Amino acid sequence: MRHPSMSTRGTHLALLIAFTIAFLLPKRVECSFPGQSCGRAGKYRTICIDYEIEPIGFYALELAFGRNIGFAYSTESECR
Repeated sequence: MRHPSMSTRGTHLALLIAFTIAFLLPKRVECSFPGQSCGRAGKYRTICIDYEIEPIGFYALELAFGRNIGFAYSTESECR
């Protein structure tokens, strides 16, 4: 429910800003994009997995298209 003094244009602008912020929230994705398998042997019998921190919106697009779009906030590797 919106405030009575808020205009329709203000409501649309607020929704646009909210969707933009939600699109850019970070998510950890293992193996570069959803559905891909990865892993390599590390030292002392550990398995190393590459992962990316990327926006939720790009994650959803990669899930829909089934391929890596190539945008991430950071890319790292973790050994367990």
